[in-house]
Amino acid sequence: MGVFFTIGEKKDRPGVYQRYENRGTGPLAGIVNGIVAAVYKSNWGPVGEVETIGSDEAGGLTARMGGGANATVDVVTEAFNGGATTVLAVRLGSGGTQGTLALKDTTADTPADAIKLTTKYPGSRTFKITIREKLGDSTAREFLVTEGDMVREKIEFAVSTNGEVDELTGLINERSSYFTAEKATSYSGTGKLALIAEQAITPGTDPTTNTETYSEAFTLLEPYRFNVLVTDSNEVAVHALLSAYIERVYQGGKLECFGLVAEPTSVDLETRMSHAKAFNSYNMIYVGGGWKDATGTRYEGYKAGARMAGMIAAIASNLSLTHTSISGATEPLERLTDSQYKATIQSGMLTFSTSADGIVWVESAITTLVKPEGEDDEGWMKIKRTKIRKELMARVSDSVEPLIGQINNDSDGQANVIKIAKGVCETMKNEKKLLDGYTVELDEANPPQGDSAWFVIQADDIDSLEKAYFIYGFRYSPNSVA
Repeated sequence: MGVFFTIGEKKDRPGVYQRYENRGTGPLAGIVNGIVAAVYKSNWGPVGEVETIGSDEAGGLTARMGGGANATVDVVTEAFNGGATTVLAVRLGSGGTQGTLALKDTTADTPADAIKLTTKYPGSRTFKITIREKLGDSTAREFLVTEGDMVREKIEFAVSTNGEVDELTGLINERSSYFTAEKATSYSGTGKLALIAEQAITPGTDPTTNTETYSEAFTLLEPYRFNVLVTDSNEVAVHALLSAYIERVYQGGKLECFGLVAEPTSVDLETRMSHAKAFNSYNMIYVGGGWKDATGTRYEGYKAGARMAGMIAAIASNLSLTHTSISGATEPLERLTDSQYKATIQSGMLTFSTSADGIVWVESAITTLVKPEGEDDEGWMKIKRTKIRKELMARVSDSVEPLIGQINNDSDGQANVIKIAKGVCETMKNEKKLLDGYTVELDEANPPQGDSAWFVIQADDIDSLEKAYFIYGFRYSPNSVA
């Protein structure tokens, strides 16, 4: 008859019955590493938008993101220096004004305003504009945007007795990364532009920032997937906002993410340790130390935090950052005593020390969890083990999610879910992230009902070897005499 049967079913009639199974595990989700989310201040760039920046663009951040006296674009730079492959960057602030410049024509006696240039973004960034004849070509002119000694942009347009205003307006709007152009209202001049040499624009003003703008920036990042969210602020109030945000989105399903904050060494050590301890969360990392490079440049506060954010985001969960060297560092900003290093670890404060040969490295790669309670254990106190646990939850969730609503809540459907979850565990075992002996089962205490089924995954994540103990046995033995 060729009738199908289900698992556990016993037929009444004699005969041959059949069923088929998927011998594979279905599509299993991988893990995405290397994504840092960062908020920054600058005199350039879109305000209140998420920009996705790849590591291949890290060399051109000044042109893209600007700078200024109060800029913190280095939070993005340091994330890349730490190994980030992608940074989701949000320029902070509200308000601000755009820079402007009016280009004149060649109307006799009183040249008329022909084109109004407006910077694409609000901010105090200053440019100079040049309109000149193209060297060696009498049929063309050039529109140049310069910043300091750097030519940021060059647009070529045709020489014309009356059409230069219209042509250049269109070309700027089509090609410029820095300006929009608008023909002056009721313009009726010659249509030919006057030559100018490095005429400065009237700069705009930078957006203002406060704790509310930080909160708004964090919220903008909510739809995105990232490994670490780092702030450019050393302020405790902003750190508290970030911690609350990370806890909320983690509970909402953003399983892989950490929040990271930092304070400079100018803050008293005891104060820094108390700030770290107050978070008491495996979702938060607190960087409380720093280092110098060969030029004497200090890396501390948010700059050291951003470097660590890149390192934490980039590293695979089967590796540890404990005693990982800091690229370019020549000495730590603080040389703590043994008891002080112990105190920082007990406070959940990540800091830096030196190896026997003077290499600056991470003393202990820890989260701020210092007092595990409830369902938490000491494994959540380490970044490595926390990354593995978060990864397991994220990969199982991502792998099973496509099945939701597409399979029945019966033994076959439940077996499919178990098979996929086991597949994730097996993959992570082979990646040296989980020990053998994992189990995935239906929760006996909560039998399936209606559209719901409960499963229990038991798995042991692998710690790194961080403490080696040697016992030496010696004995006295007289030297033999030949």
